[in-house]
Amino acid sequence: MKCNFYLFLGITSVLFSGCLPEPLPVSNIPTLEPKIVVSSQFLPEVGLVIFVSKSIGALDAGEESDSEELISQIAIDDALVTITNGNEVDTLQNLGSGLYGGLKTDWQSNTNYQLTVISPELGSVRATTQVPAFVPFEQVTARILDNGYDSLAEITYQLLDPAGVNFYMINVQRFSTQQDVGSLLNPRIFTKLLEDTDFEAQLRSETFNVLFQEFSKGDSIAVSMANISPAYYQFLKLRSESRFSFVEFAGEPINYPSNVEGGYGFFNLHTPDVRLFSLE
Repeated sequence: MKCNFYLFLGITSVLFSGCLPEPLPVSNIPTLEPKIVVSSQFLPEVGLVIFVSKSIGALDAGEESDSEELISQIAIDDALVTITNGNEVDTLQNLGSGLYGGLKTDWQSNTNYQLTVISPELGSVRATTQVPAFVPFEQVTARILDNGYDSLAEITYQLLDPAGVNFYMINVQRFSTQQDVGSLLNPRIFTKLLEDTDFEAQLRSETFNVLFQEFSKGDSIAVSMANISPAYYQFLKLRSESRFSFVEFAGEPINYPSNVEGGYGFFNLHTPDVRLFSLE
């Protein structure tokens, strides 16, 4: 019986494999029309920076991609980028490599700000956002933590959560007053996301380690915290789960939620509380 059973399996396998069709060649795959991609970020001593690029296909970039070469291909250097608040229109300065910034202002909470990007090649996009209420650190410290294997940065902070639903973003990154503007495209930023479900209207205290980076005594870092919108929180959460390993700022956001009309990405404004430390 066993011999008959194995003979049956062998004959069945041969017949099944003979029924498999030959793979068909795939050609003439339609390419998606490129669109404008917007990324926004606040950086220490720089303020608001907008990165304007054009979208790329899934096969055009990946883990092995050269970040500098890719950015040179997608950056849009000839756009007109403005931010409108009521009747006030501010034009952002072209910093090169697709970066636009130089606008330092006191952002008003619960006020609409509209970003408009006009590209001679790809047309125009716009996005509107509001600035959540400012929430500062109650206290924050940073130090070197040597666990015998790695030299990490250990951050301890406190924040007093105001009433209502709030979402927070804490960023930790190396900082230098002499850093090149081009390096802003690929900052090594550690991001921690929080929602106040478990500490509504309470004092929140926590210590965490900055992973995947080595720090040394004397390194300068910036620790910032901002109250951010629910939509931007969801955008960051999805991006942190699937972003390119080399890009925090300029990741390809086609499959993420977007508030950019006619394009991709996310335009966000917030007021960060930034603290600078020399690690000891």
